[in-house]
Amino acid sequence: MHRRHNPDTVVEAFGKGYSQAIEIDPNKRWLFTAGQVGVTPEGKTPAGFEDQVAQTWANIMALLNEGGMGVDDIVKITGYVVGTENFSAYAAGRKKVLGNARPASTAIIVPALALPEWLVEIEAVAAK
Repeated sequence: MHRRHNPDTVVEAFGKGYSQAIEIDPNKRWLFTAGQVGVTPEGKTPAGFEDQVAQTWANIMALLNEGGMGVDDIVKITGYVVGTENFSAYAAGRKKVLGNARPASTAIIVPALALPEWLVEIEAVAAK
């Protein structure tokens, strides 16, 4: 099990949807994903932001599954969101997938990603 650190000496996690720090026990396997975007295995990009977030998480979960891991093994995520207007939908999509898991998390608002139709990119680090 990972130890979550949220001491009183650091500001409480905004929205309480993540942990300020995660400590990993020795001898764990690590899995680092490349940044995942909302593109289906067939190469299609959904038009809507919510659909892209859902597909992005589906891609991450498929990678975790391939590595014999699940949502509770995620220890760090970094999300890149195009436009401040999409942040609440990003947070809702993250919460829907992560449930009570509270990995360390960083979200960055960006003007664009590598392709203009991409609206969200998420990378994950997991340990088991």
